[in-house]
Amino acid sequence: MGYNTAIGCALSHADIAMEKPLVIVESPTKARTISRIMGPGYLVKASMGHVRDLPENRFGVDLARDFAPEYRVIPGKQKIVSELKRLAQKASDIFMATDEDREGEAIAWHTAVAIGRDPATVRRIAFHEITPEAVRSAFRAPREISMVLVNAQQARRILDRIVGYSLSPLLQRHLQKGLSAGRVQSVALRLIVDREKEIEAFVPRSFWVILAEIEAAGGTFVLPLVSLDGRPVNDETFPSEESAAEALALLRQGTLTVSRISRQDRTQSPPPPFVTSTLQQEGNTRLGFSSSKTMAIAQQLYEGVSLGDEGSAGLITYMRTDSPSVASQAQAQAFRFIARTWGSEYVPDRPPVYRARLATAQEAHEAIRPTSVERTPEKVRRHLTPDQADLYELVFRRFVASQMTPARIRTLSLEAENGRAAFRGEKNEVVFPGFTAVWPVRFDAGIAALDSYAEGDTLPVKEYRSERRQTRPPSRYTEATLIRALEKHGIGRPSTYAPTISTLISRGYVSVQRRFLVPEKMGRAVTEILVKFFPDLLDPGFTARMEDELDSIAAGEANLVEVLRRFYDLFKPVFDRASAGMRNERALVASFFSGGRSCPKCGGALVLRSGTYGAFLGCAAYPSCTYTERVASRAHHTRHRSAKQKHRAAVTRKVR
Repeated sequence: MGYNTAIGCALSHADIAMEKPLVIVESPTKARTISRIMGPGYLVKASMGHVRDLPENRFGVDLARDFAPEYRVIPGKQKIVSELKRLAQKASDIFMATDEDREGEAIAWHTAVAIGRDPATVRRIAFHEITPEAVRSAFRAPREISMVLVNAQQARRILDRIVGYSLSPLLQRHLQKGLSAGRVQSVALRLIVDREKEIEAFVPRSFWVILAEIEAAGGTFVLPLVSLDGRPVNDETFPSEESAAEALALLRQGTLTVSRISRQDRTQSPPPPFVTSTLQQEGNTRLGFSSSKTMAIAQQLYEGVSLGDEGSAGLITYMRTDSPSVASQAQAQAFRFIARTWGSEYVPDRPPVYRARLATAQEAHEAIRPTSVERTPEKVRRHLTPDQADLYELVFRRFVASQMTPARIRTLSLEAENGRAAFRGEKNEVVFPGFTAVWPVRFDAGIAALDSYAEGDTLPVKEYRSERRQTRPPSRYTEATLIRALEKHGIGRPSTYAPTISTLISRGYVSVQRRFLVPEKMGRAVTEILVKFFPDLLDPGFTARMEDELDSIAAGEANLVEVLRRFYDLFKPVFDRASAGMRNERALVASFFSGGRSCPKCGGALVLRSGTYGAFLGCAAYPSCTYTERVASRAHHTRHRSAKQKHRAAVTRKVR
């Protein structure tokens, strides 16, 4: 797409003469949707994302002047900036309608500066959904650009530049060209590597469980042994087949009698509506989407899609949010839809209230929901791509379910005793589906035959038997479980999860195998080096505290320069020591890659070398011995390039 096309069609003389208000957004898709809403009285143009940033080819932060950033117009954006500047000179007013998060606030501020306007003089509008009502309401109540939000974004950008521009050259100089490190990405990589170490160090342990097979009409059912001598049974109760055999011998001498039957009704509450992290998790788990793909598609649904005669409309609310709150108008609309579709018994007596799991969540924001529940997935599917339709249906169903009554489950519990041993079984019956009519939840039905028994009955045991089981290692992370871990530790924020994972994959630090994130050798080597020299920087707790500092800046409770100074005063001496000490680490890394092996050709030492295709192991006796082996296969380099291309394509799609 050419730049003239990207920022809109050429203006007529009438357009310029009318001195319309100029509205600046990030993407042409968003521009088209807002333009249709506001009509010909407004000129809506796209900045194509950020127009200014720190320079690509140098540090760009003046440490001596309170970390002053040296912003430049991004290469390739000069034509867009010139056009926006020309339009701004003729505009009667300027509105910045970029996204409502810190990144959007920063884009508004940077764009104002780039086109030569004092940011304090432009009008800032933000909306959680791109619907006629929300957009027009925002235009009626503009505000100033929030400098505390801009400063929080700047602090993050500068922190990331300090870490990235310090650590990445260090890794490249001592390990391999093209490597990178980041304040958040390196901690995320450490979680993946540490989990792999746990798996490798895991030694499976056998244990035995004891079961009673009971004869019943139409077949048999099994009750597990749950307690012995009043103590719960666990994987240490029967550590050997002999210990299980002793228990079986005693059981076979007695009878199994029903000691207690209880019935209980319980409720299963619906899940809250999506926030960014849970949308990414469910997108990965249920649809198989990467977090980057989920966010790219969500961006399309937010900015607006063509709905035929209805025109363009945003189908979901803003997808970067950490608050599960829902506007009262949206709840009322959902209640009417639920009552009409399923019946009034599916509408709760009181509107549900959901609280964010993180104390730093911005409760003023809303959850991710459909802009109108009247646009059901069935109605809009023909206007969407298959991926868009699937993600929209996920958002729609989750939101509607979150506003419905709980499911009611009736549980029958049976306990039976044989001497010192107690067995237990359950039967579960859904007596009212509630929200599960929309958001299916798998319930274990249990044992249907249990309601045939009463207390005091003797159960006809066909046999007592033991089964061998093994303890299992922890599972590798998927994108969904890694995001959950990042959120739990307070590492990064919802908007950073997708780009962080994308970077780990594109750098070749991590590969995706059957949805699991598996650390590659170079990823493990980088982690080993960074943990050794920068233990605090790679500590999840330290990274979480830095996120809290950024939140404090956004809340106006902390000063940008003071936060940066505290970080740099800790970071600089550690970095200096690492710069001196890392010269001796190539032997350690070579040993890591070789696994302690010697040269298979001559028996000499294997050392780490660099070549056209990256790092490789070579014999220390070169040139008399020419043995080499790759650290990463050519397939890895192909995967690296492919991941980069996909990431760039996703970014391009986002601004379109």
